[in-house]
Amino acid sequence: MKKISPKKYLSFFEFNRDGFYLTEYIKSNTTHLPVSEKINYARSVLDTSVLNSFIITGCICEDIIKQLNSTTSELKFSMDNMIKNRLSHPEVTDEDYAKIPAIIKYPSKFYISKCGYDALLFKDDNKYYKLVIKTTKNRKENFVKSLHLLNESRYYKY
Repeated sequence: MKKISPKKYLSFFEFNRDGFYLTEYIKSNTTHLPVSEKINYARSVLDTSVLNSFIITGCICEDIIKQLNSTTSELKFSMDNMIKNRLSHPEVTDEDYAKIPAIIKYPSKFYISKCGYDALLFKDDNKYYKLVIKTTKNRKENFVKSLHLLNESRYYKY
């Protein structure tokens, strides 16, 4: 059997569009299931080449690279995480996802997790964002883990 490689998207519009349609497909087939089961369903019915497809959303700033001890500045966003995020955070809009490059380049503030593999980036840009990124254990890749919207009090709580 021929192995199909994950797609590397070059257009955020195309990546976002495919993420939207795949998420709508999952939602239409799992109407009454909780989010965790919708995510499991997506992972069971979609090919791994689709789930592992990704886009490079930009480059994380030098301070975060050093803090994560990462060997690259590139930040990837996998289709698996796009679908998971769309299912878990339906309040996040297409316009919010499009702001990821600005969030990673100029975060208002950031923190590194205790385990040292995750970074929480925050941005105050007419809305309050929390972007969680992770680096792999070998420190060779960085990925978007999730994007959340925060209210003002939660933003300032961090």
